Amino acid sequence: MSDKRYLPLWLHRVFNGLFPAALLAGFGTCWLGEPAGSWRHIVSMCMIWASIPVGILFAIITRRFSIVEGVAGEVGYEEDESDDKKPLA
Repeated sequence: MSDKRYLPLWLHRVFNGLFPAALLAGFGTCWLGEPAGSWRHIVSMCMIWASIPVGILFAIITRRFSIVEGVAGEVGYEEDESDDKKPLA
């Protein structure tokens, strides 16, 4: 079994860019059904368009702020201690 418990940097960047962008775009779809030109429709469109630079920004700052490390713990994954306690035969 591999002892490497870190996600590759490119996968961190993809997740840290797509997750906030998808979240912002998802919230932006709430008022798309409003009549065109209303303030709610305009706010919705702004949130959808803003999700692109927000996703790029979060992908760039992956090394300083990581959603994956924040969710999974300090190093990204918890250590599996069950292998250390097995008796050697």
